[in-house]
Amino acid sequence: MNETNADATMKLGLLRTMFLIRKLEIAWGDAYLHEEIGGIPPSLSTGQEAVSAGACAALEHGDYVFTTHRGQAPQVARGLDPKRIMAELYCRRSGYNKGKSYHVTDVERGVIGMGGIVAAQVPVAGGMALAQKLKGSDRVSLAFFGDGASNEGAVHETANLAAMWTLPLILLCENNGYCITLPVAAAVKTGSIADRAAGYGLPGVMVDGNDPLAVRDVVAAAAARARAGGGATLIDAKTVRLGGHLCHDSQGYRSREELAAAWEQCPIKRFRERLLAEGLLTAQDYA
Repeated sequence: MNETNADATMKLGLLRTMFLIRKLEIAWGDAYLHEEIGGIPPSLSTGQEAVSAGACAALEHGDYVFTTHRGQAPQVARGLDPKRIMAELYCRRSGYNKGKSYHVTDVERGVIGMGGIVAAQVPVAGGMALAQKLKGSDRVSLAFFGDGASNEGAVHETANLAAMWTLPLILLCENNGYCITLPVAAAVKTGSIADRAAGYGLPGVMVDGNDPLAVRDVVAAAAARARAGGGATLIDAKTVRLGGHLCHDSQGYRSREELAAAWEQCPIKRFRERLLAEGLLTAQDYA
């Protein structure tokens, strides 16, 4: 395969991954609202698909991702079977964890699902990064966390230790603008969460989280740095949360104008239009 074809295949693959994430999550949300699935209302990543698609595309086999309570997107992006993910959500034995938990884990594919404690996955990712370094491996750990979690002590302590011990860790903040109903501007008084990296002694990078190619490039650079022994990186991926905090959240705290503007930034819409303009996709292909 020549370079042009490889590039086209990669871009189409990113669009397919984002679309598959959204379809899976729509199915999960519908199943909950129709009372086919019980338990905690689903936390969906509608509007944030480019972060997981781009980040996971930059990783290699043997690397690890540590998910939040919005873990479905990285699961799909790392190649897990959507049917088995849905089986887990329906509490069926054919699911990845035999129906015991929607925090899906597949160690073989490097997906470590976590619980509902905000930021709890970050120090675990740091521990895995330390383990890989002690083993002499060049494997990288990537921890997803949100803008709300960025204020948790677990994130600060892990970032500090990652700097002290030069750990092969990527701290990826999926900054969707809201901590439940609290706007990020009210909770984070810096221009970017990446600005905090200097205080830890780490490089900090801000990226358009609605552009899967930009996310892939930034994460690839962070992974290459980590594999070369350069240590951790903090990334602030600015994206949008199009749905509510949970699937039954009507978002009455956001204006119609704000939501309309957010939907204009939909990463699937944006990337589809880009591929149409580049001639890599036709309207018939997408349909």
